[in-house]
Amino acid sequence: MKDLVFVDVETTGLDPDRHELIEVAAVRVHPHTLEPLDHLSVRVVPERLGDADPRALEVNGYCEADWQDAVSLGNALRRLAPLLEGAIVAGHNVAFDWSFLVRGFARAGVPLPPVDYHRVDTASLAWPLVSGAETTSLSLDAACAALGLARPSPHRALADAMASLEVARCLRDRAMLGRRVARLADDERPILDALLDRIDAGRDQYGPWKVDDGRDYRAEAFAEVIDGLHYCAAELVRLQRPRVPRLRRRRVYVCHPFRDDPSGNAAKVADICRALTDDGFAPIAPQLYLPAFVDEATQRDEAIALCLELLDACDEVRVYGDRVTDGMRLELQHAEARGIAVAFASPGGAP
Repeated sequence: MKDLVFVDVETTGLDPDRHELIEVAAVRVHPHTLEPLDHLSVRVVPERLGDADPRALEVNGYCEADWQDAVSLGNALRRLAPLLEGAIVAGHNVAFDWSFLVRGFARAGVPLPPVDYHRVDTASLAWPLVSGAETTSLSLDAACAALGLARPSPHRALADAMASLEVARCLRDRAMLGRRVARLADDERPILDALLDRIDAGRDQYGPWKVDDGRDYRAEAFAEVIDGLHYCAAELVRLQRPRVPRLRRRRVYVCHPFRDDPSGNAAKVADICRALTDDGFAPIAPQLYLPAFVDEATQRDEAIALCLELLDACDEVRVYGDRVTDGMRLELQHAEARGIAVAFASPGGAP
């Protein structure tokens, strides 16, 4: 995975063909930890202040006295180039910053360093904050406020680059938590919902929960309390569930070779389905009925697409047979991407 470089620029206006860079900052970070590896902040001498938009200069606080240490555009971009090289460019509304940088490199006659063609835009990543009604704007100020991040020096290039990095960290942590929730099975999500509802209710009644409240709990005892809360939450979910004749059976997708011996493999799959049904599962085995209306030889892509749609409705995948075929491998990759559990039911089935 390539490093990320969070960039931010201050300019004399909004048009990269007319206006200039007057400050450039970049923070290169590790792609997994998002810890800084290097950074740069440099002010640039403006050459055409007559073309500047006064509102832009007011926003970024330009004044001649503060720009005494500014360097030429070429000097600044030659210092920036090593931080950019080979990285994925990131930032808040990064297309704006990147357009000015590309134009600046061309104007200064400095070669544009090779960067990855992907961009990471924290404004786009922050959209769930708007859709979840946590904020009404995708601006950097609004995103930071929604995430509880301080903004000590807004509209200074390095401060804004660091702020976009902090937004990325917060959104990554949220996404990792959401990923864990999305992978919960069956009744686990309502149990978690019940626990979270009680935490919210307790916060409303008693105030925010605090770790450092002066009380001393043994770790083992506290872990047992957490386990007990889960049992209580599970019982609460069960009691609140509408009465139904029976719970839905757990759906098991049967992943088994097929095309090399359709009739023989169909017979094996039928036996597997009978055994799964006897064990209380609901087997999903497209091998038993898709051949009735989909031609494997001429409609393989459609057959695979239908199989993957059926797989999406399953709780787990069980792999049978003595090998993993190409089609089965596609199903396993799809299951992994969706967070669906996979188990190898045959000793020789592991890829």
